[in-house]
Amino acid sequence: MIDMPLDRPRRGVIALSPYLAPALRHAGWFGVFLVLAPVIGPRGYGLFMLALASVAIAEAALRETMIRALVSLAVVSARHWSTALVTMIVSGGAIWLALRAAAPLLDTLVGGPEFPDLFQSLAILPLLGGLSAVPMAALHRGKRQGPLVTANVAGFTAGSSAALWLAWSGVGAWSLVVQVVISRLVECLVLWSAPGERIGLTWSARHFTELVAAVDERALAAIWPIVSRYAPCLAVGVSLGPTATGLYMLAVGLAEALAEIATADKEDVTPPALARRVSRVLLPALLASGLLTVALPPLIDLRWWGAVPPAQLLLLGAIPAAIIQTRSGLAMSGAREAHWQAVQTFGGVAVAAFAAAYGLTATAGAAVGWLSLVALAGLWPMRRRFDTEWRAGLAGTIRPIVGAALAGLFVFLLTDPVSLALATVPALSLLAASAWLCYLLVRGDPASAGSGDMPS
Repeated sequence: MIDMPLDRPRRGVIALSPYLAPALRHAGWFGVFLVLAPVIGPRGYGLFMLALASVAIAEAALRETMIRALVSLAVVSARHWSTALVTMIVSGGAIWLALRAAAPLLDTLVGGPEFPDLFQSLAILPLLGGLSAVPMAALHRGKRQGPLVTANVAGFTAGSSAALWLAWSGVGAWSLVVQVVISRLVECLVLWSAPGERIGLTWSARHFTELVAAVDERALAAIWPIVSRYAPCLAVGVSLGPTATGLYMLAVGLAEALAEIATADKEDVTPPALARRVSRVLLPALLASGLLTVALPPLIDLRWWGAVPPAQLLLLGAIPAAIIQTRSGLAMSGAREAHWQAVQTFGGVAVAAFAAAYGLTATAGAAVGWLSLVALAGLWPMRRRFDTEWRAGLAGTIRPIVGAALAGLFVFLLTDPVSLALATVPALSLLAASAWLCYLLVRGDPASAGSGDMPS
């Protein structure tokens, strides 16, 4: 028998609160994409991503390392802040000029006469990112999340509004360039307008040396998520061209949204809590992968349908990604975890570069395979840490895992027949409800199992 608890609405709202911020952020991105996609097309998005990839990595290498260095220092004086600001201005300006000078050299790798101009326009991002590093670090040290959220929302709103207006004016991929540049500029202005101490423009060699010494493996680890996001798109573009890059960008964006939303709840690191976090990702990943062929094609035009098969595979990658994040949450050795993240990132980029020549589906399959290998390798230190608690933690997840697997199998087997017989919305409703019922029947009563899943 399945109990349907009706007396826990307050607990349900609290349980859902960690998921709201990433859900709203990705929903905003996807909503803007749905408006721009038919106007710009996969090739325009692909050219933009190829121009943005290396610039975004350079921006992250400059901004994120400085933020981590400032946050990790035990004591930060006024000279530290001023030295960091001057360093960011000089370094960001130097990178800006270097990227602009290198734009003609990259034209041989990417076809398209407009690519060098797109790249040169985006080259200012490291300077804007460097200018925002100091106020962001100050807000992080003060644990003031409000101005950070306000800056992100203001930047997204201003950039998206400009992009929508320009895209319908017929400027193509340039609307995406304007979106990113305006977003960064508005973020920088909002961050610097937040109340705080005034920062001068004095540079000190001693304080600069202390900042450089604070850039350790854990500071460099902040770059790896950016590299993992953009480097595979760059590898796809070099091998298959801008159109394939645009399609792969959409597939990666959908998978990234699911993985981030599904693993947003940061629970304690006891074995039952860690096991529940992983088991909760199974059902959303399987259902999203199976239902994508029904849900996505009506929303986009035919030019984007090539993104569906790789997206189905990448959505399944949320399962090993949850295991990897769980291992990272165990708070093991900081240096060892930083090395592990570097190996994971460079291995993923190498796999994508090798598989890109065989098509988008092969690239997505290779990426998921690499994530699965990394996840399996991460299970061993988790088992050693918990030892006797390991089996107890897994025991409560057997039925949810089996239920999610059967529900996913149900969806994959019936998606085509149901989608051919019914319209999109009825087909999605029937398949999702049937899969959810199958999952509930196998899982049973979560209260008696002590699972603590999200309230249904």
